[in-house]
Amino acid sequence: MFALSSQLINATRASRSRSRSETQIKSLYLYPLRTIHYSLSPIPYPLSPLVKLVIVIISIVSLLILENKFPFFPYKTPLRSRIVNNFELGSINSIVSSLFALAVARTIDLHSTAGILSTLPSPIIAGGLSFLILDLYMYFWHRMMHTIPIAWRFHLVHHTDRQMNVSTAYRFHPIEIIGSSIPKLFLIWSLGISSNFVLIYELVFTAIVALHHSNFALPPAIDRALAYIILTPHYHRIHHSQVVADTNSNYASVFIWWDRLFGTYRDRQNMQNIQLGISEESGELNLLLSLILPLPNSKP
Repeated sequence: MFALSSQLINATRASRSRSRSETQIKSLYLYPLRTIHYSLSPIPYPLSPLVKLVIVIISIVSLLILENKFPFFPYKTPLRSRIVNNFELGSINSIVSSLFALAVARTIDLHSTAGILSTLPSPIIAGGLSFLILDLYMYFWHRMMHTIPIAWRFHLVHHTDRQMNVSTAYRFHPIEIIGSSIPKLFLIWSLGISSNFVLIYELVFTAIVALHHSNFALPPAIDRALAYIILTPHYHRIHHSQVVADTNSNYASVFIWWDRLFGTYRDRQNMQNIQLGISEESGELNLLLSLILPLPNSKP
């Protein structure tokens, strides 16, 4: 009896430990900072959060250097205040999303692996499907943010940047971050998407989103070649145009296929003449103005 009790206690402790670890891992994916705010809890090789953090920092610093040396658009005003504001928003989103995700993950018990993807015999198939599903979700979420008026009020914060650069990838209202997390958490849980597959997607997502928001003048031949598969800076600059028809296009995050498939793909020439942001009359938003922008009567 004593031996059985000891075994039960040990099994319970092990189960709780696994639950905490899995919950922490699966909660650390939220948009837009994603990989930057991961805790350093253990994750199976090669997805160490420390390795991911280093990769993300290197990619951001590299793009900041490249867009400064080879800018697509000439900078009209100094970027320092804009970059500081964007990363301030990103830092707030990092904290808010981490706390919110942890609370929700505990509530819906994300350590469950009952979803259909967890039953597939091939990790390659499961991983590929997981990646496609997560990216398709991001496409429809982004499209919804442009379609529903109240959602657009929050997403507007992202589009007010008139000198797009790599820091624009982190310029989002915290409410949008929380809103995007709810269906995505349930999607991961209901389909049984592995935490490692979530982390792989988030790493790729973060790198590509940083690239297509950057002001780096990617050589046209490379941009065209990449655009057969992923959304490139050329197409995302169109999305950030002040022209409404442009803004309501090119919603993809990673794969540009979704825009081609669902009729939201758009191309245009004379990109050097494109006007980014909401309007030329809109002023620069500091942190406070960015947070209150969705409120009624607030103007960019």
